[in-house]
Amino acid sequence: MPMSLRASFQSLLIGCAAFAASSAWTADPVPLTQEEAVLAFKGKKLSTNNARFGAVALDFRDDGRLFGSNQGGMDSGQWKVEQGKLCLSWRNWDYKGCGLLQKRGELLEHLNPDGSLHFTVKAP
Repeated sequence: MPMSLRASFQSLLIGCAAFAASSAWTADPVPLTQEEAVLAFKGKKLSTNNARFGAVALDFRDDGRLFGSNQGGMDSGQWKVEQGKLCLSWRNWDYKGCGLLQKRGELLEHLNPDGSLHFTVKAP
């Protein structure tokens, strides 16, 4: 292979590798606004991926009631959005408080009040 063609080929490979690396799971999280957060959850039935329990189905009713189910059982509670944070209060399940909502790539992330990941769901 002539030297100039080889150099062009190497440049192309390096460019492709850099593009692939930047396209991977490196998207910076973007916090949701109050309006975006309400639109993402109000009146929605969502299949979430909980960081501790795996698949959890959540039903966010328009009136603030919340229903959830997973392989371990079912629960109910209340939900609301305050300052772009999703606040959940369950009757029995182990979550109470408000956590940041952020978009990362094609997913919405809900964080625990301590900043750790609570659940993800496909962004609308």
